[in-house]
Amino acid sequence: MAKCLINTFENIHKLFLFAVITSTVGILSVSGCGNSIDSYPDDVIYPFRSDLIVDELPKLTHDRLPGPGQLDKAIARIKELGGKTMNPRDLPENLRVELDTELQQNFGTPHKPTVGLSTNSEINALAKSLKLDEETLAAGSKLYRRNCLHCHGLAGDGRGPTGPWVNPHPRDFRQGKFKFISSNPGGNKIKPRRDDIIRSLKNGVEGTSMPAFGLLGDLAIEQLTSYVIHLSLRGEVEFETTRTLLKKKNNVSELFELLPDEEPAKETISEFVKLYLKDLLKSYQKADSKAIEPAVYPNFTDAELVESVRRGFHLFSSSASDAFGCVSCHQDFGRQQLYQYDEWGTLVRPSNLTLSVYRGGRRPIDLYWRIKRGIPPSKMPAVTIPANEESQKIWDLVNFIEALPFPGLLPDDVRGKVYGEAPRGVASLPESKK
Repeated sequence: MAKCLINTFENIHKLFLFAVITSTVGILSVSGCGNSIDSYPDDVIYPFRSDLIVDELPKLTHDRLPGPGQLDKAIARIKELGGKTMNPRDLPENLRVELDTELQQNFGTPHKPTVGLSTNSEINALAKSLKLDEETLAAGSKLYRRNCLHCHGLAGDGRGPTGPWVNPHPRDFRQGKFKFISSNPGGNKIKPRRDDIIRSLKNGVEGTSMPAFGLLGDLAIEQLTSYVIHLSLRGEVEFETTRTLLKKKNNVSELFELLPDEEPAKETISEFVKLYLKDLLKSYQKADSKAIEPAVYPNFTDAELVESVRRGFHLFSSSASDAFGCVSCHQDFGRQQLYQYDEWGTLVRPSNLTLSVYRGGRRPIDLYWRIKRGIPPSKMPAVTIPANEESQKIWDLVNFIEALPFPGLLPDDVRGKVYGEAPRGVASLPESKK
């Protein structure tokens, strides 16, 4: 009897697995012949952008987010709130077709992604140096489809089936902008280092729906990183071309104002795409060449560390000329701040730093990079400070931020200003206990 039951359960389990596998194959093999279930069908193409381009943000703050699934409706309201948006559908058909043709020729399809025309040796060399070869991109595309598409979308627009329903919204790669970077400041095009993207993929983004993918292994993470850069390159070329044409009344020659150091052979969309892509690749290469090197961390004694936290509190909360005034955005240390627009046109809040949740990473060097580099797309500025003061001031601020969520680590006078008159280790007491 027992053996009969075991055999029955084994058969049921096999049928269940067969049903799951059959269902999965049916879902993934949407169309196309001879493709692996991990790769895209060869007739799938990247869609031409149809959602609004945010050109100017309203100077407003909000006390709440729009509801789930309301991203595009919220962006559509930016214009009536005093900002400016553009509709890519307003681009004349002949320019849309010409740009779409160039995008397909230079970036391929999800099934066969590329970077640049095979006949351009300079772009090919730059792409190879950034690990954007076709073999790596093809592998990255498969991994992206399996792990990332449901949030970040086919074209990297942050509008996959899951994307509109999570907060914060998944990153839209199409402007080529990233938040948590460690590249040295300089130049008009702020790009991440490859290691910055790898770090976000491996560790996830704390406090968001972006999980850690470290278990995929180093090779897969490298391939995914290349594919994310590919999507950002394609998206930024499309974004800047479309936005400029719409702003400049469809005058193609105006595109080359974005490339003041280039002498185009002819003023066409094809020539612009080639030159702009080359410029972007050089920007990624330059960003990758050197990380921000933190100043040496002072070897504090316990008493000196307390004084460092106290100085960090001053830097954070004071508006004096020798301070950073972080509290102007992180009001009440982030507990009472309002929502404001980031450069994607979505609403974000400066972090509540009393919660010990750090989206860009919680290592001291991660906090150092956020202070030194800022988070440009979210309007968090980089600090401006003489090099000889970095060792003390930035590390003082890092020490304060690390201690802030834990009242017992703060000096008594600082704790009182942050949490009231609570005893060490206690944020507040009920009225009846005071």
